[in-house]
Amino acid sequence: MSEEKHTGEFLAQQIKQILEEIGPNKFSAIVTDGAANVNLARILIADKYKHILNLRCIAHCINLISKDIIKHSFANNLIINCNTIVKFFKQSHQANDVLQKTIKNNNLIGGGLKSYCKTRWTSMYDSTESVLRLKPCFDIVSYYFNTLLNLIYNFAKLYLFFIRFYLSTHK
Repeated sequence: MSEEKHTGEFLAQQIKQILEEIGPNKFSAIVTDGAANVNLARILIADKYKHILNLRCIAHCINLISKDIIKHSFANNLIINCNTIVKFFKQSHQANDVLQKTIKNNNLIGGGLKSYCKTRWTSMYDSTESVLRLKPCFDIVSYYFNTLLNLIYNFAKLYLFFIRFYLSTHK
């Protein structure tokens, strides 16, 4: 099949061959994306086999819509920010550990953070939904790390105080 040009007529002939081998009455629809060649193949098959519906794949349509949405600066910035949050937690095993424990301790359903992937159109929703759903956990993680940073800062100040004191008394 790959040696031939994938014209609408060629694809229709290939589909017709499969339909005839299996039995055209066992099929009710032909579903494809919206490419011109497969659209023509669907039309040719639907003309020959009147009971077979000519359908364009809704998933491909939604995928095209999501690609248009992400072109908008607001949506694009939203996804960039979501991916920044996801990346932080994936790269920081300590922060991710606190996040996972917080999710578990709060019995949150839906799992952890999801990242956006342009080839997976549902990931735009999954990513933004996971960030919104885990907002209470981020507050807890933020409090934990701010408390930890304050402890480290106070310890460092105390350490410097003792070093200065030691140096001033042992000249």
